Amino acid sequence: MRKILVALLLVVGACSPSETAETTTSTSDGTSSTTAAPATTSMPPTSTTVPVSTTTTTEATTTTTTAVLEGTWADEPLITTGFGAIGWWDGTEWRDAATEGELPVEGGEDYQVTVLDDLSRTTGGPQVSVCEPLELIGIELEDPDLLGGYPGPYGVAISAPWALQPYVFEAIADDGTYAGFASELLSARGMDVEEPTIKQLFRTDLEGDGVNEVMVVAEAVTQGLLLEPGDYSIAFMRKVVDGDVQTVILEETLVFDEGDRFAGAHAFGGAADLNDDGRMELIVDSAFFEGFNVAIWEYVNDDLGAVQVLQTGCGS
Repeated sequence: MRKILVALLLVVGACSPSETAETTTSTSDGTSSTTAAPATTSMPPTSTTVPVSTTTTTEATTTTTTAVLEGTWADEPLITTGFGAIGWWDGTEWRDAATEGELPVEGGEDYQVTVLDDLSRTTGGPQVSVCEPLELIGIELEDPDLLGGYPGPYGVAISAPWALQPYVFEAIADDGTYAGFASELLSARGMDVEEPTIKQLFRTDLEGDGVNEVMVVAEAVTQGLLLEPGDYSIAFMRKVVDGDVQTVILEETLVFDEGDRFAGAHAFGGAADLNDDGRMELIVDSAFFEGFNVAIWEYVNDDLGAVQVLQTGCGS
């Protein structure tokens, strides 16, 4: 299978660490304001003001163990997939593997693997070229199948000894509430879907501040990912901030005509603390026709919202 890089749908080309996702904030009078990120699919002009309910889950989640694991770990823990290295935190900032060109590993390091709420371990080799013919930098994991597979959900591996999920990450059921929120978001973008299909619905406390974030993917796409008009895939997060609800769009695909048929389908690969700061980053997948992308999103704070900090992709 010929392999090419696939880009995130949130931006045209690779996202820079400074790019912030669209944020919709509800006010006490029932209105909301939206700051839009650059569109990634062809859409008719529409209003981006979306009324959202202030109903959400705020029950604090339970913490897990914080014990340091025994093993052989990298001094600067590398975050990787089975098809290319993503990057790492150097103690001050995120380092992009593709930009750096050299990985902080020698081979023989242990890796924790995280996919949704599942944690496992494997080992990795030295730096090699992957994703031919692009020759991306990466490593070979002893058991890459632990990460999941196409079209996702797909997680990451990191050579780090700390607890990757200090707070519970759990799937919850939808009673129609989040389908309603998704319908409002799609409608604001020019696509009327009365009852969107909820593909994923998770709850966690990313920051450990006692207020849960809820992650949602609403999706209906054509089998094989050769998308047709009317197909959609939207990944978003909701959180109560000072009594109001923020809705943050992480990835979105809305197909309005045949020209968009190679756009992607999105999924959450999980949440994990990837820089040992006690806060979890989000793993967001994008599957294309014979291609795949994994991005890391960091919830910076309630003012800035979520920012994509790292990503890698491969396809054919």
